[in-house]
Formats: sequence, structure tokens, C-alpha cells
Amino acid sequence: MTRPERKSTLETIRDRRGDTDALFRDLTDGTESRRSGGEGKAYTSQLAWLFGILASVAAIFGAVLLVLAVPPVLDCRNRAEQGFFVGQTYGGCVAGGFSVRWNLLEQRVKMALRGSGR
Repeated sequence: MTRPERKSTLETIRDRRGDTDALFRDLTDGTESRRSGGEGKAYTSQLAWLFGILASVAAIFGAVLLVLAVPPVLDCRNRAEQGFFVGQTYGGCVAGGFSVRWNLLEQRVKMALRGSGR
């Protein structure tokens, strides 16, 4: 006696799936009526994608600016309570701390780029 040929698990899953191409499967969990429309656009206007990209870039730059600026500001506040040296101001203290952190970030990025080809 011969055994009937059994399908593998992957073939069973593929057979249960609809007649969609593997590259363009619908991964939404919406209702069937919403999916069948096909008229929905991701963006309502032509410039909305540009606004989305600009908002993403602004959020990234804002986060980097906060990481660079907040520690020198807090450090200079503590120094202001103790007193600055002669000729030193709060603005100068913040600018100096910010420039030190910026230079450190720049050096780390340069070293990462130099070592990326290894």
C-alpha cells in the first residue's frame, strides 16, 4: 500500500490564502467592504507627503538639538548658583558647553564613517 501524498504546512497555508500575488498581499485588518473600494489614497493632497517628510526631519533635528543643548544648560544653571568666574556669563557657558558636545558628536560620526568600510 502506498500512502497518500500529504501537503506541507506551507502549501496548506498558501492554498487557504486568497488569489493574491505574493508581492502585493493586503495586510490590513479592515472590513471587506473597505478593502474592496480601492479608491483610498494614503495622502489627501499632493503636498501632504512633503509635509510628512519635513515633519519627520524636524522631529529628528529637534531630538538631536535637545540631546546636545539640555545638559550644558542644566550644568550652567548649577554653576550660576555657585557663581561664575570673572568675565564668564550664562550665555557664554551654555555656548561653550554646546560647542564641546557638538564637536564630540562630530568626531564620533567621523570615526564611525571612517571605520564603516572595514
